[in-house]
Amino acid sequence: MIKGENVDLKPFSQEDHEFLYKWNNDPEYTGEYEPHEPVTRKELKEWLQEDKPGQHWYIIQTKKGKKIGQIVTRDKKDNTTHIGYRVIPPARNKGYCTAAVNTLVNHYFSNITTHRITAEANPRNKASTRVLEKTGFTQTGHKENAVKINEVWMDGSIYTLQKSDWLKARRKAHPRC
Repeated sequence: MIKGENVDLKPFSQEDHEFLYKWNNDPEYTGEYEPHEPVTRKELKEWLQEDKPGQHWYIIQTKKGKKIGQIVTRDKKDNTTHIGYRVIPPARNKGYCTAAVNTLVNHYFSNITTHRITAEANPRNKASTRVLEKTGFTQTGHKENAVKINEVWMDGSIYTLQKSDWLKARRKAHPRC
């Protein structure tokens, strides 16, 4: 469990099956900027049992233990980590996703050899780009036709946060640390 100030990140387990089944089959959860890929109970159960080298999947939960989303990391060979995240519709616009990304970034840069974290967001997805910018990421690239959704190609914006920039911002915010 990764403890944050406002949310905790709990590694996926079989006990998350119903939550994941319900929301991953809800097109509103994936939204208009991500492909909707429904999953059967059997597929999900098997997937939860698989070993996923270099990938870490977490349930985002409130401090009271309510499951409200998911966040994933994919570690690259160059000590870069790529992240992705989603929050269920009733928990959106309440700061939970920003808190989850911040918690993950703090954990990775404090405890893991990662020196850069990247993420990708549709440039029209203002909520997602705002989460990244609020947690210190800067836009470093653009991908045309990054993902096809409902037969329409959509672009992606690449965001990056360097550990050195995170450390500078931390020192500035907490000069005595």
